[in-house]
Amino acid sequence: MRTLRALLGTGVALTTACALTAAPATAQPQAASAAVDVTGTYYPVAPARLMDTRAGLGAPQATIGPSGQVDLQVAGRGGVPASGVGAVVLNVTITGPTADGFVTVYPADQPRPNASSVNFAKGWLGSNNVTVKLGSGGRVSVFNRNGDTHVVVDVIGFYAADNTLASRGMGSFYHPHRPSRIYDSRTDPDLGGRKRGAGSYLHLTRLLGGDNPHTRALVLNITVVDPEQDGFVTAWSGAGERPAVSTVNFRADTVTPNLAIVQTRACDGDLCSPEGAPTFSIYTSATAHIVVDGFGMMDDGTKLYGYRFQPLHPTRIVDSRTGLGTAGAFGAGDIRKVTPPAAMGTTEDVALAMNVTAVAPTGHTVLTVWPADWPDYGIPEASNLNPAPGQTVSGAVFGELGPYGKFNVRNHAGSVNVVVDVAGRFYRS
Repeated sequence: MRTLRALLGTGVALTTACALTAAPATAQPQAASAAVDVTGTYYPVAPARLMDTRAGLGAPQATIGPSGQVDLQVAGRGGVPASGVGAVVLNVTITGPTADGFVTVYPADQPRPNASSVNFAKGWLGSNNVTVKLGSGGRVSVFNRNGDTHVVVDVIGFYAADNTLASRGMGSFYHPHRPSRIYDSRTDPDLGGRKRGAGSYLHLTRLLGGDNPHTRALVLNITVVDPEQDGFVTAWSGAGERPAVSTVNFRADTVTPNLAIVQTRACDGDLCSPEGAPTFSIYTSATAHIVVDGFGMMDDGTKLYGYRFQPLHPTRIVDSRTGLGTAGAFGAGDIRKVTPPAAMGTTEDVALAMNVTAVAPTGHTVLTVWPADWPDYGIPEASNLNPAPGQTVSGAVFGELGPYGKFNVRNHAGSVNVVVDVAGRFYRS
């Protein structure tokens, strides 16, 4: 079994395209005592489909029309408890829209925000990770701005609203890491520049030193590059059968990223040293290059200095078109420092759950987000968004804040306007 070893800021990634021996899932939630508060901690669930307008699942069997809205019941479905949930993490897929537009997912029975969750062009196929606060009755509203489109929604986890879920055991705290590349099939020596084949499985191990046995899930950006057919990628722990959901959906000949919180299993094979290294699997339905970047991990609730999550009503903090947060389009190589509003950028805030949108770039480009004002941090190799010329597209980002509560956004090439919407904050408890 051959491997690719790449030195990372947080350890070493061991990559293999061979099958790994099935290993038990990572540690289950620790029992929470009465003195432990699970508020704001994360609970992953086995990915489950909640809505598919093509099949009439969770919504009428019909496209959502212009200015149309569907209220989706989330609480009590797909492994999400019926109560005690503050926010959920969804993968929202758009398929076959008849016009350029966007979809906004927001708490039901609350005012619709001036924010978007997925931006798309006519005929687009793609998905975006959406963290959203639950509204009345444990529901979220799905609003479509223009044209007609089908919408598919999968759930992958939730955050506790309070301590009523303590009986489930301790949830996960978030630990951001320096953005770093875990795997790139374009440089995989075992492939020699070839793409990964349709129907293939990729098994990845992320070494995190002393954090290995404490990892329940990894926060990743998975990018599909130049696929030869329309298709999808599914990322999961690799334990058991591949779930019948998708993580990244894409059209042929595109570059399509998506943020994912992927459950892990403990790797126990010869390649897994130190022991208990978090391992996960990726399946691709189409021949394509696969790139994986790491941004952080969800722990087992026992690590010190982890961070809790507070959902917020979706709020726009940057729109370079109007001068909100920063003024004017980003030029090639342009780095802008963003100062969030005081309620989101206090010394207790560590990261923001954001949706970053690139608006009509003049060429192929890459947007990268990282914490500002850390000395010698440098521009990360990892990418957050990979828009094509003229494309308006969005991507979820867990944006870590620097020591003064700010973050950087960099545009790689050409000119592009940037929009940032915030769905919540990770804070020190």
